[in-house]
Amino acid sequence: VVLPTFILEKRSLLEMYANFMAHPDMFLAITAGATAEERIVRFVEYYLTAFHEGRKGAVAKKPYNPVLGETFHCSWEVPRDKVNKVNPGRSNPVSGRDPASWGIPNNSQQGPAGEDEPAGGCYRVGFVAEQVSHHPPVSGFYCECRERGMCVNAHVWTKSKFMGMSIGVSMVGE
Repeated sequence: VVLPTFILEKRSLLEMYANFMAHPDMFLAITAGATAEERIVRFVEYYLTAFHEGRKGAVAKKPYNPVLGETFHCSWEVPRDKVNKVNPGRSNPVSGRDPASWGIPNNSQQGPAGEDEPAGGCYRVGFVAEQVSHHPPVSGFYCECRERGMCVNAHVWTKSKFMGMSIGVSMVGE
């Protein structure tokens, strides 16, 4: 069945998975939590922002299907001071401590006036997605920041169901 082009997204499904990294600064701030509770709260904040950033229009459109072995690569340069200032006006919801004391590693050096300047200026967050299976259609993606020692590895597939006058799509994966 040939679909009209107006229902198609302008991007590949693999490129759309990069929406999970819509806020790489929040992703990097996860490891700054001093306790497990702080880190899980930061993770949930990061995870929910991906859904907010995902679709720009009111109507969901079908992305282009990637071919087997197709890859999508991208990266972000995140200023170190932006990671240190995630949610600066909010006190820690778990322990009530000031955000400045959340255990963010000090990767800085003294500037000429005595203030801290970021060493290297930016963290680099890399992302790669690949279509790893055709039937069922499975995509895998990997995202990492070596400087902060963190990564995400996932695989996702979609299940579609025709429901009379509409189509239901659900995402399955780990």
